[in-house]
Amino acid sequence: MNPLAQNRWLRAVLALLAALLLLAPLLWMLPVSLHTPGQPLRAAGLAWPEAPTLAAYARVFEWVPMVSGLINSVAYTVVGVLISLAMASLTGFGIARLDSRRMTLAIIALVITASIPLTAIWVPRFVLFEAMGLSQSGLPLLAPALYGASPLFVLLYTLAFRRLGPEPFEAATLEGIGSLQQWWRYALPQVRATTIAVATLAAMQFWGAFLEPLLYLEGERELTAPLLLHALDLLGPTQWAVLMAGSALLAAPVLLVFVAAQPLLNTLSRDTQK
Repeated sequence: MNPLAQNRWLRAVLALLAALLLLAPLLWMLPVSLHTPGQPLRAAGLAWPEAPTLAAYARVFEWVPMVSGLINSVAYTVVGVLISLAMASLTGFGIARLDSRRMTLAIIALVITASIPLTAIWVPRFVLFEAMGLSQSGLPLLAPALYGASPLFVLLYTLAFRRLGPEPFEAATLEGIGSLQQWWRYALPQVRATTIAVATLAAMQFWGAFLEPLLYLEGERELTAPLLLHALDLLGPTQWAVLMAGSALLAAPVLLVFVAAQPLLNTLSRDTQK
């Protein structure tokens, strides 16, 4: 076997091992969720139950309002992703059109902003929303979307738009086409892979948000799915099957989005290489 083929095999093996490590919690979660609720479980928990049952999944919907929680999470995620894509792409497009010096300064600012721990801004943000009278609503959950959800997303769009080069946009400007039309009609269609990647990452961010809903949501019917999962965690060690069933319900949409995005990314990558 030649060295090139050996390197490919080595990369494939390493990728498989990494995937198995990342999937290990899921592989443990599913068998446990099929145990009988209230049945004490050993810590190992990998063995398939002798009599698999979906009773734990039924208990999830009986003990907490998981239906409304999932609906709330889906609503916040969809709206948050759409706003994040618009704001991140618009900001990235504007930065990419700057001259080299200003663009470098903007990228440095994005990197510095991305390095600030989220825990450092939770309290000031809460005080700000409290002063605005919004601390008991769901609007603060969507506030991160107004700056693109993450400086990383803005940076990804900046680099993607920068690769397009300035010539098409300079020509469009000479033809009297405004910046918004250039962004919508010319720039965005050429960075579909970046859009799919950012949408996937933003969806995971909004779907898995826990502290923000905990700080700002009060009514039981307003809670999101991660908060209701935490409520199941408080049931005690004898209800591990119910807790793992709730965890599986939350993990399933993320896995579906990730798997669905792969063929699109692969297709776009092949189209880009042609």
